[in-house]
Amino acid sequence: MRFTTQRAAATPRITLVCLAHAGGNAALYRTWSRQLPSFTDVMAIDLPGHGVKRNQPPLADWPSLMNRVADDVAGALDTQTPFAIFGHSMGALVGLELAHALRQRGFPDPVWLGASGTVAPARRAIETHWLASGSEVLVERLRVRGGTPAALLDDHEFIDFMLPALRADFHLCGVHPAYLAARVASGSEPLDCAIDVFIGRDDPATCHAADVEAWSDETRAGCTVHRFHGGHFFLTDDADAVLTRIADGLATALPRDVSAATQAAPSFVREPS
Repeated sequence: MRFTTQRAAATPRITLVCLAHAGGNAALYRTWSRQLPSFTDVMAIDLPGHGVKRNQPPLADWPSLMNRVADDVAGALDTQTPFAIFGHSMGALVGLELAHALRQRGFPDPVWLGASGTVAPARRAIETHWLASGSEVLVERLRVRGGTPAALLDDHEFIDFMLPALRADFHLCGVHPAYLAARVASGSEPLDCAIDVFIGRDDPATCHAADVEAWSDETRAGCTVHRFHGGHFFLTDDADAVLTRIADGLATALPRDVSAATQAAPSFVREPS
C-alpha cells in the first residue's frame, strides 16, 4: 500500500533518515520509499559491517560509530530540506545520538524523531559482556526477539558471518546508558523536536509502560507512545498502521512557514503499491 497526500504538489519535501536494529541493515526499509507519502525522501543508513558496508569492520564504541554515521549523513543531507529520523530497536539509540551529533556539527535538530522497539535510553540496563559472549548466547537473544528465520539461526556459516556485527551491536546497546550519561554530563540538552515512540503490544522488551514513556526525557517538545499489533518486529506485523502513523507524524512536523494549504497536516489515502 502507499500513503499519499492529496496536496502533494504544495507540500514541502522532508528527508527521513532510517536506522535498523542490531544485526539489521537498510533493507528493513526497502519498501518505504514507495509506501510513504510522495513528499518523503527515505535515506536508509547501513552501519559499518552491515548491508552494503558489510566489508567494513563493525564499530563497537559509540564515539567512533557516531563520528562515522554523522559524517555520512551530514554529507548526504540537503541543508535546504528539513529532515526527520526513525530508528528501530538499536536504531532508535543510534537515531537519538545522530540527532545530537548533527547538532554539534551545526545542523538544526530533526523536525521529528521516531523511536521504535526499545525503552527509553536512560532506562536500559548496562550490559558489558557481549563482546566476549559465545555464539550460542547471541543466537538465543535473536531467537527471543524474533524476526530471524529459524533456518538462518541454525545455519552455522551464517551465524559465523554475522558474529562480529552482532557482538558489536549488542555491546553498543549494552553500554549506551554510560555514553548517554556522559553526553548529558557534558551539557547536552534534550532535543527540541517531537518524539513518537512505537512499540509492539506483545514485545516483552517494552512491556513496562514507565520505561517506554521515559522517552519524554529526551525532548523539550511532545512525546507520544503508539502501540501496534505484534512483538519486537511489529514493523512488519502491523506495517500499514506503522506507516500511517509515521506519515501523520512527518506531515505534522513539516515547517509551518509555507502556504496555508500545507499548514494543516495533509490527509492520506491508500493506493495500490
